[in-house]
Amino acid sequence: MVDDMHALLAAPPRPPAGVARFTSNELFGEPGIYPDGPPMRPATGHRHSDTSIEEVVADLVGTVAEPVFEAWCDGRTSVTRLAYGTPVAPGRVVGPDAAGARAVNARYRAEDPRLLLPSIVHDLLWSGPGAGHAEETVLHALGAYVHAQLLARDPALADLGTELARRQSSLTITLLNSRRPGASTITLVAPDGPGTIPGGAASMQTPDFWSVPFGPREADGAPIDDTTRAVLAASTGDRLDAVPPRWDDDLGAWCSAAWVELLAPDEQLAANRALGLLP
Repeated sequence: MVDDMHALLAAPPRPPAGVARFTSNELFGEPGIYPDGPPMRPATGHRHSDTSIEEVVADLVGTVAEPVFEAWCDGRTSVTRLAYGTPVAPGRVVGPDAAGARAVNARYRAEDPRLLLPSIVHDLLWSGPGAGHAEETVLHALGAYVHAQLLARDPALADLGTELARRQSSLTITLLNSRRPGASTITLVAPDGPGTIPGGAASMQTPDFWSVPFGPREADGAPIDDTTRAVLAASTGDRLDAVPPRWDDDLGAWCSAAWVELLAPDEQLAANRALGLLP
């Protein structure tokens, strides 16, 4: 049974069974990864209160981002309060508003609050608009790992069909398919990888997660703040001094090695199945 699971996970990435779970049309200047999919629309209906944000953060317990939740509860993150509002950058799920406070985009007020968690994890550790490629990539990856675990807990999240569900799933398929040829485990840096979005838009295809242009490489090299470095160490139970001190390619190499078993094989398989990537 275990061998069968590893064989499934090691198979070359295949096009998803249905593209409606992923981004399609251009959104805030970003093209979708499966342009043949149906148009994307935010959820409608019941609009959640600000209290729902703080309540859903507790769902990080038991995920790879539980150390982020603990840091937030202890007041060690630079962001101490989250509320719905209007980020200056309209495409951000969570980001600074005009007053500099961190706002959860009110565009997604009717979405299942669990879909906010990957972006909340990113924002609680994010240094701000000047972040470079390494920081953006690692924090997006951490959020994608969280979404994969949420999908493993509740596969129905993949089938909500809303704009935010499809945005988060598009990040997660990119992570799940970031693997060395023949490998069953995820690795952020896999320059010989077979491709992260099989059958998707050629312009959005990358061999691995690290190759996605999440931020400017010229901004790399900044020191990692103490809270974030401690969170990265705690995510794997590693020593603090084992984590590289700067946002750069050395950190990418560390994450590739240290995070190789961040998802249990059964979680990885369940997330793949939820997204229609494996039978």
